[in-house]
Amino acid sequence: MEERIRIGDKTYTVSSDDDYLRAMGRDFEPHMVRLFRALIAPDDVVADIGANIGLTAILFSALAKHVHAFEPSPSTFEILDGNLARAGATNAEAINLGLGDKTESQTITFAKNNRSGGYVSSKIRPEAGHITEKIRIETLDGYFADKQLIPNFLKIDVEGFERNVLEGGTEFLRKYKPIVVLEMNHFCLDVLQRITIPDFLDFLRSIFPNLYAVDTDNVTIVDLHVPDDAYFVMHEHVVQHRFPNLVGAFSREIEPKLKKLATKSSMAMNSVQGKAHISVVERLAKTPIFRLARYLRSKLF
Repeated sequence: MEERIRIGDKTYTVSSDDDYLRAMGRDFEPHMVRLFRALIAPDDVVADIGANIGLTAILFSALAKHVHAFEPSPSTFEILDGNLARAGATNAEAINLGLGDKTESQTITFAKNNRSGGYVSSKIRPEAGHITEKIRIETLDGYFADKQLIPNFLKIDVEGFERNVLEGGTEFLRKYKPIVVLEMNHFCLDVLQRITIPDFLDFLRSIFPNLYAVDTDNVTIVDLHVPDDAYFVMHEHVVQHRFPNLVGAFSREIEPKLKKLATKSSMAMNSVQGKAHISVVERLAKTPIFRLARYLRSKLF
């Protein structure tokens, strides 16, 4: 099927063979568009890890100098490649490859009618009717060892496989220090990879000296190196499905970009009179259930 979808400032004809486009509507994730616009500069090189059918890659092609769009599923890759060509995204390269912690062959699984949730996991059996495909996986370190256009911005959305991607790029991260935007999805982490949210955040804090959780309003942005604020994010993410996006960086230069994002977003929402609040636990943190959770944590740990 084909749909006309607005991605950023332009409307594109994109295709897929499932219900993903039908469920999306006519405007592609405006909150993600605002987040990426705040962080990506025209001279940046982007790695879109988990590009799927190419909607984010199309956006990145309009924002950045070059895009490496990684998609491991052979059938999804064909759709990605076609959508990039149709969009005229000549600065975006579709790469039929997954990234992980080692070079290997793996299996990707996705629903027959929605390929947007394709996952790699050895912890769970595919449900009846799901589609499986053999894929190739390499590492960030290995893939970019001999490349000329090195990404300084990574977007990672791989259904719980985010830790594997980063573990395969320790040298890359140390050397190039990119900004990284990645998904946090406690269902995918817990069920598909057996990784808890506290363990996931501990791992990320060990890599990124600057780590933030961004709520879907792009106004509430929380410093995950502040223990109480991080606990608040974990509670809200698991219970209320908030804070799906994390931003990791090696420089504090990320802070003014996030503050500007929060200010613009709050003004657009006509809330908090345009005042950004980073590292502030909201009034929800003062509710009885949160105070009880904090009390129990202090007694248990």
